[in-house]
Amino acid sequence: MFTPSYSSGVIKDLVDDIKEEDFDVDKGGQVEIIGWLYQYYNIEPHDKVVNINGGPIKTNDIPAATQLFTTDWVVRYMVDNSLGRLYLEYFPDSPIKANLTYLLPGPIEKRTDSFDLSNLKVLDDAMGSGHILVYAFDLLIQMYEEQGYGKRDATDAILAHNLYGLEIDKRAYQLAYFSLMMKARQYNRRILSKLVRHNLHVFESTVDVPNEVFEKTNASKDTIDDLRTLVSTFRKAKLLGSIMHFEKRFDFHALFSAVNSLPDSTQLDLFGFQAAKNTLQSILKITQVLQTHFDVVATNPPYLNRMNGDLKKYIKKYYKAYSGDLFSVFIWKNIEMTKQDGYSAYMTPFVWMFIKTYEGLRKSILDSKQISSLIQMEYSAFEEATVPINTFVLKNNVSADSTGTYLKLSDFKGGMEVQKRYVLKAIADPSVSYLYRTKQTNFEKIPG
Repeated sequence: MFTPSYSSGVIKDLVDDIKEEDFDVDKGGQVEIIGWLYQYYNIEPHDKVVNINGGPIKTNDIPAATQLFTTDWVVRYMVDNSLGRLYLEYFPDSPIKANLTYLLPGPIEKRTDSFDLSNLKVLDDAMGSGHILVYAFDLLIQMYEEQGYGKRDATDAILAHNLYGLEIDKRAYQLAYFSLMMKARQYNRRILSKLVRHNLHVFESTVDVPNEVFEKTNASKDTIDDLRTLVSTFRKAKLLGSIMHFEKRFDFHALFSAVNSLPDSTQLDLFGFQAAKNTLQSILKITQVLQTHFDVVATNPPYLNRMNGDLKKYIKKYYKAYSGDLFSVFIWKNIEMTKQDGYSAYMTPFVWMFIKTYEGLRKSILDSKQISSLIQMEYSAFEEATVPINTFVLKNNVSADSTGTYLKLSDFKGGMEVQKRYVLKAIADPSVSYLYRTKQTNFEKIPG
């Protein structure tokens, strides 16, 4: 993995370019190391892909073109103001609030419905190397302990019930799995010695499943037709990933029963039954995630407007109002996957707030969702993205008169560490001139 030279290559770059605390596993540096390693190995293919004559990006190049490691404080802002804020709506006096370093100022409305931590679901559907999920794990551990759980039981519950991740890049998926399991081991040292259920998945484009496989199931014609439909849809899994659209909600009990009824291969497997069974089980697990509604969806979605013909056609068909860029499709798709009164959090280019291309997205958000908070970065703060960015949290409810918290950092030149400093300053002193509490209807005044 590493070059043998300490004077050049990845080791030198790691030592020179990454802050010392990012190497300190005891301080959470583990996920930083993994994320920076992944981005390091993607730099050359990323630069090569995005500079190809301005042409459309091929399916196999989408991961290289869109993978960006999310800055740690942005991850914490997104999770603190979605998962953290949600928990405080049930437990406003929780001491956990003191640990939410990036929770922005603003009133928190107390919820009166019942709360079951084991039913709380968090998704990152473009998880990369798992940074968001790993930080969410730390926060969930605190919540479980406050609810009376021990660390070992909490660790098992978080992996089995709370955290979900999807990814189109197998290398990133493997790093995310490793990151999450290392985080789990921090709280339960025996976790790696047993069979652990988890909810991380990688999209794999499927090939045809032989007819003989379907004939061996004990399923009805409708169930078999649904399986065939899913196999057909997943032929483009690497292209579509989490933006897959389904025309119906599936009966997963019937579908899993059909697939599980297939015999395990114990002899010469002429028709590839075992491989087909594994493929179908994977398809069903991912589809079930995509048809689940989550309490929190948080991600740094892919930024891509140079789409190839197949992707552009698909998006125009199913997400026409949000087709300006892949990130805007993800924003709306993730809103649709969020429960009523749940939260979705993002880091994206900030152009969606201003230009006509994103008028459909802007109108949909302003008409039917609540902007809980938003941070607009200085124009060139996030150098890796090559575009100006913002990070924001939406609440899935209709509240035209709602007031959100906004930070405008455009006057503060410098990178993400500079932006971080001014965010923390605003949290400590909400009277700063660049923090605004305003109704989201004011966004309707933006032309276009």
